[in-house]
Amino acid sequence: MKCIICSNDANATGSHIVPASLIQNCVGKHYKEESYSIDAKNVEIDVYFGRDNLKNTSTEIKENHYKEDFILCQDCEDNLAKIEGAFSTNFLQKFREEKYKQNFTVKTNQHGVEILTPLNFDNKKIYFYLYSIIYRFCMDSGKKNGEFFMEKIDLENIRLYLNGYLYGDKLAAEEFLKDFNLVITFDKTNTNGSFISSANQFNNPYLFYFCEPILLLFKGELSAEAKNIFGDYINNITIDQEIKIVTNSEFYDSYRSIMANYLAETFISNAIINLSELNSKSYEENLLEFNTEMKKFDKNDSEQAIKTYELLYEKYNQSKS
Repeated sequence: MKCIICSNDANATGSHIVPASLIQNCVGKHYKEESYSIDAKNVEIDVYFGRDNLKNTSTEIKENHYKEDFILCQDCEDNLAKIEGAFSTNFLQKFREEKYKQNFTVKTNQHGVEILTPLNFDNKKIYFYLYSIIYRFCMDSGKKNGEFFMEKIDLENIRLYLNGYLYGDKLAAEEFLKDFNLVITFDKTNTNGSFISSANQFNNPYLFYFCEPILLLFKGELSAEAKNIFGDYINNITIDQEIKIVTNSEFYDSYRSIMANYLAETFISNAIINLSELNSKSYEENLLEFNTEMKKFDKNDSEQAIKTYELLYEKYNQSKS
């Protein structure tokens, strides 16, 4: 195996695809994780408990959903870890705290959307941090599922940037990202996060959900509509001198709902197809029953659809046997 960034031997083990500090609000702290990998297309659910999680009562050794062996070399792993640690210390641990407000400038645009800029952390490191996660997430998904979420030429440009930043001319490396425009959004008032996900259906912008941040990545010339909507928030590494991070809860929630709706619709649609194959009822009959049973669960339960499918699958699988 070759390192996905520098092409040296991929000798690092336990590499985080998404940093633990970034996703702990969604899956728990390192070694105490409780994560659910939901394959909406195949209606499959895989559960992972960290080694120190009290729910981990199985002797089976399972793969952490967000760790991978032999995808990076140790040099790249160590360099990424340094920047990840710096981002956690200088941003994640401080941007919600009133006592650190002097570390950031905050502006509110004409639509009431709050935009935050870090003052004490190198903006270029923030770009590297975010693009490195996008790249690792896409490459890992491609390796496991054949879904890269981005065109290969775009992924290669990000790889060239990452490699150049670490081992070459940092300024020259930025040219590989000149056609990318990035919108970065965090929720300043809520630590629950969103998802750890993407989908091939989102292509301009590409949408990435890494629990805390939601990233919109535009490729090529922005449309007039995109400029009108996102003009105040756009980040281009070759143009902008400061980085702009949207911390408005309403803005964040509007994009969180896009993935929530996509996952729910995809999961439910394929779940009903599976049930139809199992019980020989029509799609419409199963859809009606699914909706009826789902209403019995709390509508605010994020696993409402999953629990409904598990209940109905067990019902019809038992009757078949």
